[in-house]
This record gives sequence, C-alpha cells and structure tokens, in this order.
Amino acid sequence: MSRLIITRADEVIGALARQPVVAVLSIEHPGAVPGGKGAAPRLQNPPQLILCFWDSEQKVHKGPDLAQVEAGIQFVMEHLEKGDVLIHCHAGKSRSVAIALGVLALQYPDHDEAALLEKLLDIRPIAAPNILIVEMVDVLSGRGGKLLAAVLNHPQITDQRCQAEENRQAMLKSHPEIYKKLYPEKFPKP
Repeated sequence: MSRLIITRADEVIGALARQPVVAVLSIEHPGAVPGGKGAAPRLQNPPQLILCFWDSEQKVHKGPDLAQVEAGIQFVMEHLEKGDVLIHCHAGKSRSVAIALGVLALQYPDHDEAALLEKLLDIRPIAAPNILIVEMVDVLSGRGGKLLAAVLNHPQITDQRCQAEENRQAMLKSHPEIYKKLYPEKFPKP
C-alpha cells in the first residue's frame, strides 16, 4: 500500500534521495522567495503542487482556504494510487499534517476518527494539525464535526498544538512584519 510521508521543507531533498515518491505536495508562506525562508524547494521531478497560505488558525489575509485545501487533498489522492506521496510545509507539523489527516479520512472512510489520529501520529509523531484546516478537511471528508472534535480532544495532539501556537506567537513578536502581512486590515494605509 502507498504511504504518506510528511517532512519539513528543509528535509524534502534528503527525503527524496532516501525514498522515491510519485508526487510532492508543498505548502509555503505567501510571498516566499524560492530558496528563501518559508519557501518550498522547486522540484523538476516528481510532479509537485505548491499551495501558498499562512499557518494561521484564524481567518487571515492569505490564510488557509477551502479551495486550496481541497486541491491539495485531491492532488495527493490522485497520486497516492500510483505510489508514495510526500507532503511538507515549513515545519512539517501543522499545515502539512492537517492536509494529510484529510487524505487519511478519505483513504480510510471506515476508520473512526481516533484510529485516523493514531495513523497520523504513526506517520508524524510531532503532528500539531492546524485547526482551521482540520475544520475544512472535516467538511470535505463528510465527518460531520467528528474529526474536528477528535483533534480537539486528543491529549498528545492538544499539547503539540499548544506548543505550535506558542511558537507562532513568538514568531509574530520577533517578526512584526509577518504580523502586518497576516492582518493588513489592522494597518490601514494613510
């Protein structure tokens, strides 16, 4: 059976050298310059889809949206039929794992939500899925809120999500220019 592989952006090239895959789903920061921080590596081969949205758990300018999440899941599902697929974001623990959870929900429709979370943690033990994306994959997979509730009530994932949110807040304090990009409406132009 084909596998999902989840990595950080800076692990992609090494992972591909160790384990060939049939496709790569990349998630990068808006405005990232190829080769720069927050950017996905550009691959010649295998096929790659690059999504571009912030790792924000609130609705923000250029944040996760249903169309991109759905496109990412469809891309992975189509290629997973042919072999292993790698999914990555900058840190490999929030946006990428939330998309992977959506793929697992579709790949295993007969599994309950707890089993899906265990599969996710087997793939990426540091999983801290972006809750806004989880809400979207819950809808896309027809889970009726059960997937979202399972994520919110899972002790290990909750701890890891809290740490991820602390990291986001620290980053926003140390890089206020990113805060301005996330919330442009709070900085009206004169």
